[in-house]
Amino acid sequence: MAKLTEAQRDFLERIRDGRRLRTADRQEDKVRQFCRKNGLAAVAMEPRRWVITEAGRLALSQDPKVQS
Repeated sequence: MAKLTEAQRDFLERIRDGRRLRTADRQEDKVRQFCRKNGLAAVAMEPRRWVITEAGRLALSQDPKVQS
Protein backbone atom coordinates (compact mmCIF):
# COMPACT_ATOMS: atom_id res chain seq x y z
CA MET A 1 0.00 0.00 0.00
CA ALA A 2 1.15 3.53 -0.72
CA LYS A 3 2.21 5.83 2.07
CA LEU A 4 -0.64 7.27 4.14
CA THR A 5 -1.39 10.96 3.82
CA GLU A 6 -1.36 13.08 6.97
CA ALA A 7 -5.19 13.23 6.90
CA GLN A 8 -5.50 9.43 6.56
CA ARG A 9 -3.01 8.89 9.38
CA ASP A 10 -4.88 11.38 11.59
CA PHE A 11 -8.23 9.66 10.93
CA LEU A 12 -6.86 6.19 11.70
CA GLU A 13 -5.09 7.39 14.85
CA ARG A 14 -8.28 9.09 16.07
CA ILE A 15 -10.41 5.95 15.71
CA ARG A 16 -7.62 3.76 17.14
CA ASP A 17 -7.30 6.02 20.19
CA GLY A 18 -11.05 6.60 20.63
CA ARG A 19 -10.74 10.36 20.14
CA ARG A 20 -13.42 12.60 18.64
CA LEU A 21 -13.37 12.68 14.84
CA ARG A 22 -13.08 15.85 12.79
CA THR A 23 -16.21 17.40 11.31
CA ALA A 24 -17.39 15.37 8.31
CA ASP A 25 -16.88 17.88 5.52
CA ARG A 26 -16.25 16.89 1.90
CA GLN A 27 -12.48 16.55 2.32
CA GLU A 28 -12.79 14.49 5.53
CA ASP A 29 -15.44 12.28 3.93
CA LYS A 30 -13.02 11.45 1.09
CA VAL A 31 -10.44 10.36 3.68
CA ARG A 32 -12.99 8.21 5.54
CA GLN A 33 -14.26 6.55 2.37
CA PHE A 34 -10.72 5.88 1.14
CA CYS A 35 -9.92 4.13 4.41
CA ARG A 36 -13.17 2.15 4.31
CA LYS A 37 -12.79 1.08 0.67
CA ASN A 38 -9.18 -0.01 1.26
CA GLY A 39 -10.02 -2.04 4.36
CA LEU A 40 -8.25 0.23 6.84
CA ALA A 41 -11.41 1.16 8.74
CA ALA A 42 -14.99 -0.06 8.97
CA VAL A 43 -18.33 1.15 10.28
CA ALA A 44 -19.65 -0.89 13.21
CA MET A 45 -23.33 -0.86 14.09
CA GLU A 46 -25.05 -0.62 17.48
CA PRO A 47 -23.81 1.92 18.33
CA ARG A 48 -22.85 3.24 14.91
CA ARG A 49 -19.16 4.11 14.98
CA TRP A 50 -15.91 3.84 13.06
CA VAL A 51 -13.46 1.09 14.02
CA ILE A 52 -9.91 0.50 12.84
CA THR A 53 -9.20 -2.87 11.22
CA GLU A 54 -6.07 -5.01 11.56
CA ALA A 55 -5.04 -3.73 8.12
CA GLY A 56 -5.38 -0.17 9.42
CA ARG A 57 -3.25 -0.95 12.48
CA LEU A 58 -0.65 -2.55 10.24
CA ALA A 59 -0.64 0.48 7.90
CA LEU A 60 -0.05 2.79 10.87
CA SER A 61 2.79 0.66 12.20
CA GLN A 62 4.49 0.38 8.80
CA ASP A 63 4.18 4.09 8.01
CA PRO A 64 6.09 5.91 10.75
CA LYS A 65 4.99 9.47 11.41
CA VAL A 66 7.33 12.02 9.91
CA GLN A 67 8.98 14.18 12.57
CA SER A 68 9.03 17.86 11.65
